[in-house]
Amino acid sequence: MNEPIKYISKVEIKNLWGRYDIVWNLDPSVNVLSGINGSGKSTVLDCVSSIVNFGTRENYEIWDKVDEIKLILNTDESIWLGKSKEKYPKFSSYTDSTPNLYWETLSYQIYNTIESKSMEVVQHNNLLNYDIINTFDKILSKNTSPNYKVITELDKDIFTLQKQYLDYQLNIGKKAFEIVSKNDKNTNEKIFEVKKQHNRFLEIIDILFADTDKKVDRENNELMFLSGNDKLTPYQLSSGEKQMIVILLTVLIQDNKPSILFMDEPEISLHLDWQRKLIQYIKELNPNVQIILATHSPGIILEGWRDKVTEMTEIITLDRKAKS
Repeated sequence: MNEPIKYISKVEIKNLWGRYDIVWNLDPSVNVLSGINGSGKSTVLDCVSSIVNFGTRENYEIWDKVDEIKLILNTDESIWLGKSKEKYPKFSSYTDSTPNLYWETLSYQIYNTIESKSMEVVQHNNLLNYDIINTFDKILSKNTSPNYKVITELDKDIFTLQKQYLDYQLNIGKKAFEIVSKNDKNTNEKIFEVKKQHNRFLEIIDILFADTDKKVDRENNELMFLSGNDKLTPYQLSSGEKQMIVILLTVLIQDNKPSILFMDEPEISLHLDWQRKLIQYIKELNPNVQIILATHSPGIILEGWRDKVTEMTEIITLDRKAKS
């Protein structure tokens, strides 16, 4: 029996900035949170991605801004993390220097039997498949760079994705070989279907880079580019080109699996034409991905996504400082 597809159906946040309670009902496909600068859209996205990512890259700073975060899944499972100690126990491995955070995963009812942080994190991280896209291209310190070509944050993401891209190609090669070995009547059609997303990925990159006379080098298993007679590595691309590579390659190697993709202001460094096509291209490469993004760019929603936009003002259910 197949596991049910899981996505986040609702986000509840208590006491954001000591003022707001938030309830955000999510679409299983595309969710765009919009608002003016300083309205809190990036903080809300940070809350959601932080609790999903908890145990791998903890963001303790978020607990200076909120009291509780709860994610409710479409399967009625839920993940709760907060600062209240009325019902839930503290992580036993926390030290005095970390926040007093309390934990509940209703689906496993593990809050009564927890003995170690690792047990909690394993249960939690198995609930959802997710990716968090970094859109800011900061310079890395030498100590955090895996080699001399990797200079920025996006370079580091590309370096990691290149290895996963090779594994992805190996996997689709195995699938194609299995189809050929069975010698079915519809072998060609089945092989085409297996390779469809990868071929579309290469086509999309060529379309996006055409104006600067670049295209993917299809003779290389790693992602490399041709510009006239010159060969380029991804690290030689512009910040906008690197950013688009990171987004689309991340989605491609999800290999059609149900996943959640978090992006905060993905329009940074992207030309308006690229912004307009971004969601369309993501959904082509993985129709099963749930997109959750924060933006204040109208370009992101221009290609038919207006009905997926939620304004920050629409998800505030309580304002403790509002005049009665």
